Amino acid sequence: MTERANFDARNESESFDGAQPAYGQRWPDGALWPDSSDHRQAQLPALPVPRIRTESRENTVRGTVFALAMVPAGVAVWLILWKLGWMGSIVAFLTAAGAARLYIAGSSAGSGGTMTRRGAWVVVTVTIATVLLSFMSSIWLDLADYMGGASPLALLFEPGAWDLLGDNLANNADLVESLKGEFLTGLLFSALGCFFTLRQLFAQSRRG
Repeated sequence: MTERANFDARNESESFDGAQPAYGQRWPDGALWPDSSDHRQAQLPALPVPRIRTESRENTVRGTVFALAMVPAGVAVWLILWKLGWMGSIVAFLTAAGAARLYIAGSSAGSGGTMTRRGAWVVVTVTIATVLLSFMSSIWLDLADYMGGASPLALLFEPGAWDLLGDNLANNADLVESLKGEFLTGLLFSALGCFFTLRQLFAQSRRG
């Protein structure tokens, strides 16, 4: 009985002197072995929970349709000023400002009422198209006056009016030079008129 007790005590002492306990076992004093699964889990740092960001979608098509309403309005104002003998460069400023407001109103359901980079380019396109159509309309208006004050809309369906316009543009060098000078002047003042508005729109789109 004594030898068995000595043997068990010696065996227990040897198992903790040189050998490590098996995975998941404890030391004689009850402390966890450092490589146990419980200890490893306690040392793992808490991973940050990613923040979920909800991105709103911009209704570009609806905003563009709204902005295009400024094209006929801008052309009408240009023609009124043209008839009064004034340069319609202010039309570019009015078109850019109005198109920006209309675009935001049309796309605000997705963009949150702010101007985006895509919206700013839409405003630029609408402004350029309005200036070009306005200048072409002014030429057509002069043609209507030359033909005895005929209705510009009715002349659209008159082949003779188109032939007369094409013949003058092809053979009347003085008319072409005059139109070229007026076009470049109008384009320059239009660009100056809407430059600050467009720059503000692009700055706002970068902040957004």
